[in-house]
Amino acid sequence: MLTSKSQEEIDLNTSNQIATLETKLMQIHNVTMDEALDSVRQLSTSQALETVVTPNIDHMARLSQKDVSPQFLQVYQEASLCLCDSKILDKLMRMKGMRVQEVITGSTLTANLFEKVLNKQDVIMIVGGSEAVIEQLRLKYPDLVIKHYNPPMGFIDKPDEVEKAISVIEESNANFFFLAVGSPRQEILAKKLQERGNTKGVALCIGASILFLVGEEKRAPVWVQKISMEWFYRMMQDPKRLASRYGKNFLNLPLIYRNI
Repeated sequence: MLTSKSQEEIDLNTSNQIATLETKLMQIHNVTMDEALDSVRQLSTSQALETVVTPNIDHMARLSQKDVSPQFLQVYQEASLCLCDSKILDKLMRMKGMRVQEVITGSTLTANLFEKVLNKQDVIMIVGGSEAVIEQLRLKYPDLVIKHYNPPMGFIDKPDEVEKAISVIEESNANFFFLAVGSPRQEILAKKLQERGNTKGVALCIGASILFLVGEEKRAPVWVQKISMEWFYRMMQDPKRLASRYGKNFLNLPLIYRNI
């Protein structure tokens, strides 16, 4: 884990100096959206595999547990770019005297990359999501080279399926990797790719961001986002899946606060 103190300037493997905020679990890079986009573009030229993560309250709740997966935690601690994804996390950080310039969600970052950064010289590999969703993405961005692999459910616990996924990713020769298989699977996959050392560029752990990008899932209205209630909006869209998760996250807020 990087050891700089709050707001200390670091290199971040790019030509820019980027400020950080130091929490007990990880460093949050304190950047604007434009700075984040510039950093991701530069990371895509790396001769190693760099990682981008966007911790939210759900991530922080799991990262705060005593039995947290070491690989899962390590990805956040060693990420080339770690961005605050949550207005609630932002508020908790402010209570500890830390203020991010901008809350940057994974879905907004992904959308901006596709709209403003990616071009026809890039090779994009998306891991996760149905072929139908990826076809929608290709129709939306016809000039981009988009490759795709969707590993089977539960693949991360099956060594042969992990090996297959890694081989497909390595053979893609991409420089942008969007890992969309859910957390902590996408983070663990990113770590395994780094350990193999055969992939270069930037891997972004993006969850459901592609679904938002093509309109398969809807983000909350802007006014709901501004009042920090997007989590509630999402829960109401899928209460069976999310109510229990968000309830546990609420109960874990004191633990999260102690780890900031």
